[in-house]
Amino acid sequence: MNLDISLSYNDLITEGGGKAFNLGWEKTSGGVNKIVFPKCLTGTEANIIVLLPDHFPTCSPNDATAFFTLKYMMDNKRISNNTVEVCAFDSAMPAYAWVCSVLDLKCIIRTHQQTSQYWIKRAQDYGAEIKFEGVNNTEATKIIDANKTKTNFVSQFNSLVAYTYHRTVTREWVNKAVMGMGNNKVVLFAYPASSGSLTGAAASVKSMFPYSKNLLVEPSSCPTFYNNKKGSHKIGGMGYGFIPFIHNILATDYVMTIDDEEIIKSLKCIEEYSDTIISQFNADSKTIKPIVEKLGLSTIACIIASINLAQQLYLKDDDNIVVLAEDSAMPYHDLFKSVHLGDIDVRSTLEEAFLSSRYIPILDVTGQRQRERLFKKKKDYWVKRGIDEKLLDEMREPEFWENLPGY
Repeated sequence: MNLDISLSYNDLITEGGGKAFNLGWEKTSGGVNKIVFPKCLTGTEANIIVLLPDHFPTCSPNDATAFFTLKYMMDNKRISNNTVEVCAFDSAMPAYAWVCSVLDLKCIIRTHQQTSQYWIKRAQDYGAEIKFEGVNNTEATKIIDANKTKTNFVSQFNSLVAYTYHRTVTREWVNKAVMGMGNNKVVLFAYPASSGSLTGAAASVKSMFPYSKNLLVEPSSCPTFYNNKKGSHKIGGMGYGFIPFIHNILATDYVMTIDDEEIIKSLKCIEEYSDTIISQFNADSKTIKPIVEKLGLSTIACIIASINLAQQLYLKDDDNIVVLAEDSAMPYHDLFKSVHLGDIDVRSTLEEAFLSSRYIPILDVTGQRQRERLFKKKKDYWVKRGIDEKLLDEMREPEFWENLPGY
């Protein structure tokens, strides 16, 4: 069955629209596909609402952004020999592979040497050819540099259409997600430092809820937004060591970094010790069981950061925090086995991550000095990649982001 190339954003905003392939945030039975993170595991009274992607064809919202990106390439006759070459990492790999399979396109994915076998196999199962470029997960732009002159080449980090999908579709589902919760508003919106397209949702959520704040979360070992540094880490879906071309710097208010090992241990506890959590935290299984298999590492990072910021902002039970999940726990089961975590004390691990009132430093990037630092880092980086300096200067203005191509 081929994917309907006429599908539009409006089809995915309307409940019941686009049902054939589930490229919006609606669960198959109707309503918003979300969970409320159990309050017995949080150190805040605020409601932490997580939008889940497990209903997308490959369990990632990258399915939708990949589809509309390739639709744009087809409309602009950028696909030659019925072949697409893609720079894609982690969950974006099977997403592009799946879209190509339903659009009858050959898919060549160019990725880094450290890619998990899980993502490789998922992409190959959809018929993609995988080519490794001899780079690590913080060197995506080396892949872009080597292939950017090809008309049929696209990068998940450079697709402006991916930005408009989140600006339009995800925004509406975030709004639906908070209806009937607390004050029916978003107070804090949290997302991982990843492809940059998620800032489309961040910017539009802020336009809908002007008093809300947006929080970008990245690994402490790769604090690019926090202090211009980069490094290797184990958290898929975030922290690539540079500011993506399609990252709207104007959309980010705060930056927080979270430790790799804490994230991995916390998710391992949720996945493998749910019964222990129920007994030790006197929790209802109806609140704990629904989060098992639903949350990936980057989502756990965002939840930990959100709780900590909520404590610092003294958020109450009327306040709503929305976290955007990019994948589920399934890709990380092998990581739990291969990474030595020592003896895990479930209660102390989760108390330290979620319940303690410890202070994690947070960086406010709304002031002129921090904005200029991020603008300069992004500009310097992409000018070296051949991007027009004038275009990068235009990205400093809200009007640029409001007039991008979309469907």
